[in-house]
Amino acid sequence: MALETLQSLAVPAATAIAGGYILVLRVTRLRRVIVPQVKHRFSAAGGPQQFVLPAAGRYTICVVIPPLTFIAGTSHFSASFAITNRDTGAPCDYRSHGRALFQVRRSDMRGRRIIPLGSFNCDAPGRFEIVCRNPDVIRQNFELEISPHVSAIRLVALVLATIASSTVLIGGVVLSALRVTGAI
Repeated sequence: MALETLQSLAVPAATAIAGGYILVLRVTRLRRVIVPQVKHRFSAAGGPQQFVLPAAGRYTICVVIPPLTFIAGTSHFSASFAITNRDTGAPCDYRSHGRALFQVRRSDMRGRRIIPLGSFNCDAPGRFEIVCRNPDVIRQNFELEISPHVSAIRLVALVLATIASSTVLIGGVVLSALRVTGAI
């Protein structure tokens, strides 16, 4: 009888453990999306800004809107940027997103909204310089941020995987509790 009880508890317990492990992995990945490790933030009103990118890849230029800014306007969507690799002197192609629907918009715990304006590809790690060609379209109190690009499809898949793993964890815990009490 004890062996049957242990065997009947093994599957729900293993399910709960697997769900918990996957949930921890998904939450860690979500945290990296919400708070990226590589993030360069600077004033939109300033002149040329220099920054270092540690890896090649696609990066997004975002406008950071301060908290309690109820009417942010839309002129910042027409901002144009010139990005240059300081090590090689080669320009990076900047692509404006405009007001596209499928973008990953973020907000932080301080209430700042982070809205993508465009993206560029970095072919090699190194030092870069960014210049806003028309800084008058961005408000003086707004900031700009450069962070790794996150596609909307990847974010949706990550959220769905987080929901599924939390469901597996809760289901495994409930089934284990029901088996231990003898309700099943």
